[in-house]
Amino acid sequence: MSVTAFHPDNRFMAETKREAICDAALSLFASQGIDATSTRQIAKRAGTAEGNIYRHFRGKDALVRHLFEENAMALHQTLAEAVDEADDPLERLGALVRGVFAFAADQPVGFAFLFMVSTTGAFHDDPAEWPLPMMLFAQTLKGGFRSGDFRPVDPALATGWIVAMTQRAVILHRTGIVRLGYDALVDQTVEAVQHLLRR
Repeated sequence: MSVTAFHPDNRFMAETKREAICDAALSLFASQGIDATSTRQIAKRAGTAEGNIYRHFRGKDALVRHLFEENAMALHQTLAEAVDEADDPLERLGALVRGVFAFAADQPVGFAFLFMVSTTGAFHDDPAEWPLPMMLFAQTLKGGFRSGDFRPVDPALATGWIVAMTQRAVILHRTGIVRLGYDALVDQTVEAVQHLLRR
């Protein structure tokens, strides 16, 4: 084994190559879909050999799962911070919706990828294994049911409504179909979500 194999620069290069692969894959998956994206395209975008993908991941499915878990955790952290100081269920629900908008603004590619994957049902076939961000919504909804603030609906269904409304609002705003200012877009979506569930 050569001495250079242990050189710190080699570890740095390996890490940056892995990051380049992840960045390229995330961008391609979000823009053209997972099935339509090949490992060859990912390697070309990342500026590396296709074989290097398999040095870091067992295959494309493992890369997709890694990106999904990484972005789900980032969204979860954003949402957890958003609801940290919210007290009642209605306020928490509004904070969660605002958190989704904040994540979409800060990480637009991650947002597009995450919700594209979530609509396929991949990685969370069992409701007990929902991604962490969706569990925050479910916990908030259940709290609102217990307190009597929200009308009783299935938490998974209500979470789907909320996520779909928020995602669609972001897309309509980005494409220019909705010409509201960003703050008004967020406020009106929060009001709509709260109205949907308020008893």
